[in-house]
Amino acid sequence: MSIGEVAVSQGFLGAQNWRRSFAGYVLIHGLVVATGCSSGAATSRGTDTSITTATTAPTTTSPSETEGTTEATVGPTGDGSDSDSGETTSTTDPTTGSTTVKYDVGAPDAGDTEGNACEVADHTACDLEPDDPFRAIGLNCPGEVTVAGSWQTDPVGMEVIASWGEGTTYTPREGSHFLVLSSGDLGERLDVPDSPGDAAFHCNSTHMLDGMDTSKFPAPIQAKDVGGDCLQNPALVGTGDCSNTIESQFQQSGWKYDYQELRFSTTVPEGASTLSFDVAFLTKEYPVWLDMPFNDMFIAWVESSTWSGNVSFDQNGKALSLNAAFLEYFDENGDLPQFAGTCMRYSAGTGWLTTTVAVEPGDDIEVVFAVFDLDDANWDSFVFLDNVRWGCDEIDEPETEPIG
Repeated sequence: MSIGEVAVSQGFLGAQNWRRSFAGYVLIHGLVVATGCSSGAATSRGTDTSITTATTAPTTTSPSETEGTTEATVGPTGDGSDSDSGETTSTTDPTTGSTTVKYDVGAPDAGDTEGNACEVADHTACDLEPDDPFRAIGLNCPGEVTVAGSWQTDPVGMEVIASWGEGTTYTPREGSHFLVLSSGDLGERLDVPDSPGDAAFHCNSTHMLDGMDTSKFPAPIQAKDVGGDCLQNPALVGTGDCSNTIESQFQQSGWKYDYQELRFSTTVPEGASTLSFDVAFLTKEYPVWLDMPFNDMFIAWVESSTWSGNVSFDQNGKALSLNAAFLEYFDENGDLPQFAGTCMRYSAGTGWLTTTVAVEPGDDIEVVFAVFDLDDANWDSFVFLDNVRWGCDEIDEPETEPIG
């Protein structure tokens, strides 16, 4: 299989059929960055990709295929705002020359617990056209923070969509679209199983990325626990997973398959103290693999000067999977509206969750969203992502909580 990796730079992705090539099980609805009310600089442990406030609009560049790797430039052309957003739209001068991608990071919180207003600029959604995975999750909007991003997915492992199922459960958390990553086949997402026994034959697929070592993760992700508390002992940062939530589950198999990821690097803006995003996890492993050790996993890895590790896990220290505490919808009878009209009939999933992690202003950080099968390559999962934003929350450890 080819690697659908996209190097992000200034410009707008012109291919209108680009979203049709995405397929996957991960819905990335929003990344939230909370802004703090203090300033300062920090030493980066992530990639050295700086953020600037964009003041120019790039030209359009179409994607090209080179040795199985898709390369495209992505960036704003015009304001790209939703007409019904009700938020202030930043303006730009139509010039060119930037070499990074503008990713807006969503609307800030109203203020911190001491009543001080956040200093992060207002966010205006810019994802009316479903052809950009970063805009779909609230990034890369005109006049907002810039990030550099890429993805490695099978053509059927990622897609930008406007809704999932019936009702309002799986609708955008920001703007008009959200992103789905999947270890299975999103090209079959509208294929509906007619019975529980038929569920295995829809959306489950195998697509291995060329040359990927199935026994370990791409840097900076590490399965190894740090064996301590990174907040109490900063020397542990960068030595493994500060959350200590990956190793115990991964080592039950030691092999990952159908690995799909999207990542970006940026510099935390002055005044920001947290990063947040909205996520939902759906899996076809239910009910066959319920309470079994080999479960598909979602990892949201943050690499910074103060944290290196997964940030999306439940109160019991489990990464998002079939056996995490957040599973809410179990379609045993095939009649749940959340999965109606999709291949997820007779399966299970969480509602929208919000993950928040503390950040330091001026720190260079890298964020990786990844979903993969554990031990087998047959039963697959989806992750929805949306609403990446900065905020002013005051937290110590990363937090993931249900929305609503």
